[in-house]
Amino acid sequence: MPLWLESESPAELFAQRSETELQDTIRRVYRQVLGNISLTGYERCSQAESLLRNGSSTVREFVSAVGLSETYRDLYFAPNGQYRFIELNFKHFLGRAPRNQQEISEHVLIWNTHGYEAEILSYINSEEYAKVFGEDIVPYPRTDTSEIGQNKDYIRTINLDRGRASSDRKRGTAAILQTAINSTASADAPRTINNGVSNRLARFEVVYSLSRNTAVNRRAGSHSQRVDFDQLTKTVQSIHRRGGSIRSIRPIA
Repeated sequence: MPLWLESESPAELFAQRSETELQDTIRRVYRQVLGNISLTGYERCSQAESLLRNGSSTVREFVSAVGLSETYRDLYFAPNGQYRFIELNFKHFLGRAPRNQQEISEHVLIWNTHGYEAEILSYINSEEYAKVFGEDIVPYPRTDTSEIGQNKDYIRTINLDRGRASSDRKRGTAAILQTAINSTASADAPRTINNGVSNRLARFEVVYSLSRNTAVNRRAGSHSQRVDFDQLTKTVQSIHRRGGSIRSIRPIA
């Protein structure tokens, strides 16, 4: 296992803690959630730090505050495509890479249906986060050794996390795991189509319903539409403009 995945033990902030321990926790949260960038030139979450210091909030709530900050939005939402943004959210909040296509499509659905804040909170408020980190452990890089496909999980995680000396801002804006999902446990990328997206991730099926009450639609009930990944957001927005609601988004081979 690479040293950066095992060199630090999980950091937990206890009720009885020193100022040094508090500062170490704050530093670790910024480093994990903001992708190991230098905070110079970026606004700190000073109010959230104060709440953590006086015991009015937990580490989990502090992680939420940093994730919902304008700094996080500027660093990782504004410059990245939807897939890369979701990929980084997995890393920053759950400490791992997406396992499969279904996880990606679930978060595409959350983002397109409920928006930015819901996408961020879906990781922090998840059962997985609560089970692994609880209220007072700082998220950290990890691999899920309980899954049958643990070798794939390992490869995806080390490809996404290049160590504490590497900033997520320096990795570029292209999603680096598109070609790794559903591949064998190898560092070699599978063949891709011309736009660099894995064939397995090239198309999605959107299942939606439309109301009879909308002026632009007279056909109620369930409908489905198959689209390329780069058209997914526009398709969902079009359905919403027609008064529809999204039931599911799933990748198709």
